[in-house]
Amino acid sequence: MNTWRIAQARSLGTSHIADNIPCQDYHLADCIDDGAATYLLIAVADGAGSAARSGDGAKKACDAAMLHLKEHAAELAAPANAREVVTEAFSAALRAIIEFGECEAIEIRQLASTLLVAVVASDFTVFGQVGDGAFVCDVDDKLNVPYWPDQIALNLTDFITSAPLEQILHVQVVPRKIMRLACMTDGLAPLLLDFRTKSPHVPIFERLFSTCQAAPDPSDLDEDLEVFISSAAVNERTDDDKTLILAIRQEQGLA
Repeated sequence: MNTWRIAQARSLGTSHIADNIPCQDYHLADCIDDGAATYLLIAVADGAGSAARSGDGAKKACDAAMLHLKEHAAELAAPANAREVVTEAFSAALRAIIEFGECEAIEIRQLASTLLVAVVASDFTVFGQVGDGAFVCDVDDKLNVPYWPDQIALNLTDFITSAPLEQILHVQVVPRKIMRLACMTDGLAPLLLDFRTKSPHVPIFERLFSTCQAAPDPSDLDEDLEVFISSAAVNERTDDDKTLILAIRQEQGLA
């Protein structure tokens, strides 16, 4: 059975610190085992900077999407079914935001958030995305971005609350085994992505993955990653909130 070594962290942007705004990113990553297979599940959201309660929207979106994936774990074994479950996870996230807004008397636009979701199985992965941010994964031993949101370089994006999901949701199945995966919000895009070639900065990711793989105690990974994304070198390139998840598949019998 495969397991995953995961490092995950988020950091408050310097512009938000200056304006006394809480972090508007949220993220979840977990492994589940249905007895026959192990799945890596990821949900990452970035609340709209202009929306007063978007951090709540991001949390509601991630929580609802992850809950839906786990409740439908039995349906994740086949790519077509997993694609449907991922699509439905976005609908569940939107419903959760709407219900929260109605309960708390908050305008829906004040809860605006992007959402990225991934289900990584043994021999395929389903990616779902509304808005900016990016996944990076290795396919055929080459790191690439499976879906490139063109708005990412323009500081424009879609939110799951801003249009019918069928118009803005992008779902993609990668029918190959993925060994390494990263997910980031757009705050890290200036550092980790090459807008000209629409590709990841491979040397940086190779160093990040190598560090993650070599760490003797996986429990230290989250803290170390938070130190990195909060560092002065990173903050010189971006003043936005930052979230990064790194995941490396550990084959049975290997460290």
